[in-house]
Amino acid sequence: MAKGASDSWRIGLLSALYNTPSSALRDINASARTLDQAQAQAAQAQVAASRTAPAAGGGASASAVADSLGSTSDSLVFTPKTPCRFIDTRNVGGAIGTTARAFDTFLFGNSYGGDSACTLPGAGEPAIAANVTIVAPSTAAGNITIRPAGSTSTTSWMNWFNLGAGALANAGIISTALNGSSHYGFEILTGGGTVQVIVDYFGYFSASSATALTCTQGTYETFSLAAGYNTFHYTTATCPGGYTAVSAYCYNNGNASVYLNGFGINGGAWCGWNNLTGSAVTVTQNVFCCQVP
Repeated sequence: MAKGASDSWRIGLLSALYNTPSSALRDINASARTLDQAQAQAAQAQVAASRTAPAAGGGASASAVADSLGSTSDSLVFTPKTPCRFIDTRNVGGAIGTTARAFDTFLFGNSYGGDSACTLPGAGEPAIAANVTIVAPSTAAGNITIRPAGSTSTTSWMNWFNLGAGALANAGIISTALNGSSHYGFEILTGGGTVQVIVDYFGYFSASSATALTCTQGTYETFSLAAGYNTFHYTTATCPGGYTAVSAYCYNNGNASVYLNGFGINGGAWCGWNNLTGSAVTVTQNVFCCQVP
């Protein structure tokens, strides 16, 4: 690639092409006759793709595209909750035995003997942080299983108990699954005998949603490149407090034979320039900054 070219020039070309929209690459392939032309067209294509020219100075302003964080398919986000009672079988339903009893987390707690204000957002949640208490077991030794709606598992033992044990509490995470009503639900059963069950929520795990970044930019800086200039320049533009530099902005102001040799944000936002016009020209630089809201 470009026999005799410096390593910085090669890296700059690769960086420019890598960050160029694929549609623009097809046009560059069809029209550029030299690698210098390809590099210049790539830099201009990046500018055209995401920025519009500012009112003054001949540079280009940016409308930074928001990035996002999180996965909506396999990441759960914990939200603490003021403790509330969702289930108290002493008030509604009676003791639970070996037949699984279903609970719908879309409903309010008074449906199951708990508090009328105890509920979860939306159709319930994929997992719940809860304190589970058993009261008045009817058998000498046993356990309860809490499992997602529709599960057939009997090995998720939440509480072991003995006859006359009184009350026994364990804290844990309850996994749920969508039930026939498309609500998140779970089931409780015993491994033998019957027992009263109390479930108090103290948090839940929700499917994550993409979080858009808040982005802005610094103040545009114009910089004069002397004839033959072939190095990098750090912009004087800085990010506001609380924001982090994510990209440099480099624009040759439409000057033919002024090429971008690369750009980055290590140590500040910088642009590498090569001025082959034979005279001094002005370029525009800036910095793009983002933060997680």
